[in-house]
This record gives sequence, C-alpha cells and structure tokens, in this order.
Amino acid sequence: MPKNKAASLYFVNAPIDFLFIGGLSLLSFAIFNLSGDAISYDSVIAGSLFLLWIGNWPHFAASNYRLYSSRENIRQYPLTAIVVPFVILAGVLGAFLSPQNFAPFWIKLFLLWSPFHFSGQSVGITLLYTRRAGIILKPWERYTFAAFIFLTFLFPNWASDTNPVGGGYYGIEYPGLGVPNWFSYTAEVLILVFGAALAVIFATRYQSKKERLPWVVLLPAITQYVWFVAGRSTRNFYILVPFFHSIQYMFIAWVLQLKLKKDEQKIAGSRTYVTVESLRWGVINIFGGITLFYLFPRFCSWFGYPLDFATGVAIVGVQLHHFFVDGVIWKLRNPAVSAPLMGSFSELLKTTRYRRPLRSAA
Repeated sequence: MPKNKAASLYFVNAPIDFLFIGGLSLLSFAIFNLSGDAISYDSVIAGSLFLLWIGNWPHFAASNYRLYSSRENIRQYPLTAIVVPFVILAGVLGAFLSPQNFAPFWIKLFLLWSPFHFSGQSVGITLLYTRRAGIILKPWERYTFAAFIFLTFLFPNWASDTNPVGGGYYGIEYPGLGVPNWFSYTAEVLILVFGAALAVIFATRYQSKKERLPWVVLLPAITQYVWFVAGRSTRNFYILVPFFHSIQYMFIAWVLQLKLKKDEQKIAGSRTYVTVESLRWGVINIFGGITLFYLFPRFCSWFGYPLDFATGVAIVGVQLHHFFVDGVIWKLRNPAVSAPLMGSFSELLKTTRYRRPLRSAA
C-alpha cells in the first residue's frame, strides 16, 4: 500500500509544477533548437544578465535566509551557520593573497562542486515527489535515479577535463584534470545503461495501479539530462541553465517558506497572506542577492584588485557557502523539513481559525 500520502501530488498544480521543476527548461531547449539562428546569442546574454538579479542571485540569498532567519536552525547547525563562513572567508582571503597559486584551485573547486550540487538538488526533488505520491522507492531504484542524474554531470565534466590546460573564469585561469578519454566515454555509456533502467522502473511501476510512478518523478532526471548532456552544445540554452536551476530551487523554497511561517506564527491562510508573504520574501532575497553578488565583489575590489578578479573570487566564496548550507537545511530525513513539504498549496489559501483555550468555569 502507498505510504506518506500527501494531500496532493503537486505543490501548486500540474502545469505550475511542470514549468518550475523542469518544463521551462525543456520548452526553452526546444525553442532554441527550432529557431536556429533567429535568436542571437547577444540577446540571450543580455536577458541572462537581467535574470541574474531576479532568479540566480536570490536563490543563493534564499538559502541564507532559510538558515539565519531562525535561531533554532542556527542552534541545530552551529558548524554550518558559524564555523563554515569563517572557512569560506579564509578561502576568499587566500585567493586574494595568492592570485597565481591558490586562486586557480579555488575556482576549480567551485567548478567541480557546482554541478554536483545541481545533481543533488535533482535527486532531492525526485525523492520529494515520490513521497508526495505516497511511493517508497526500493534502494536499487533510488540508486538508479541517483546514478543516472550524477552521471549526467560527470560525463561533460570529464569530457572537458581531458584537457589539462583548463579554462578561465572571470579572467582567472584554472587547471584541467587531464583525465583519460575513456572516463567520459564510460560515463556516456553508463548514462544510456541507467537511462534504460529508469525506463524499466517506470514501465514496471506503471503496471501497478497502487504504486504507479507519476511523470513528475521522472521530470528532474530528464531535465538534468537536457541541462548537461543534450543541451551543452546549444549555446543559447546552456547559458540559461543556472537560471533554470535557480527557479527550481526558489519554487520549493517558496512553498516551504509559506508553510513554515503560517504554521509557526499561526497565521490564517488566505490569498492575501500568500501574496504579501511572497512579495516580502521575494524582496528580501532579491536585495540579499544584490548584496552577495554585486556589492560584496565591489567591496573586495576596493583593496586594489581588478573588479573581474574580485568578482570571480568573491562569488565563488558565496556559492561554496551556499553548497554547505544546502547540505544541511534540506535533509528530507528531518521531519521539520519533510513535513511542511508534504502539504499542498490549497492549504495555504484556506482560512484556519486558531481558537483560544476556553477558560475553566469559576
């Protein structure tokens, strides 16, 4: 029998969940491929720069808000909340003090960890929707999903790292790993193997009416495949992948924020509550993102460093900190995280009256 059945499979509804969890990525990929050269790369770059302010940067701020807006979170994760920021600042300082020796490896650490972080988010959202569907995946099924998703980032990473020369990030030259060609070939073959295994899982589960696997469970894996494998040769699309990852994150964080505040402060659900709290939370994260990605690098450049170099070093520090924070605040094993994410959007619109306890008769 299904377990952990949520009020609804979707956080909002099928179309909205589809768009934010991966549908917008898939539609954009199709449009860019069908349009050919009709959409210029320069116009996509200009659009992506605007999207940084409203999507990419706020999603980093949202993880900080999630951790530091609650004293309980800080007490629960003191290492991440208090110690890790000093470790990151030490890394930033080391990169500034050693631009030729330490800074390249600081950048390389981020470039290796970033797609791993993307993959972890895709796996987490997959497991989240299986819980909402009331389905418990068997261990080998979970490993199959995870293997397919992580291989989609290992393949392009290893393909690019066959060159030991590396590349550049905000003018900072970083090294390549110089891995053998067979690394990427093996990963490419394994993607096909585990992709076929996922198709078997889906087909087998589909035959069972009690534990039928809904399409949305496959969406994060398909989206990740398009992000890193199918879409990596489509230049106009590839530049937007971080934005698609960001709105996927913001969608889940938004629902969690609305649910947590409503329950903790015993606020009556309504459209007004959802609208006002969404605007408040969104504005906080937009300004938080501006502080982290616009003001912080400019502050660092005041110490005599070129703005490009200061930006590269500073925003890598911000993003590495984000990876640490996300590693603790989104653990689905924690009921404080998983329980609010099992609700539905309709619950946020329902008016709930919190009655005061009746006084005993004199």
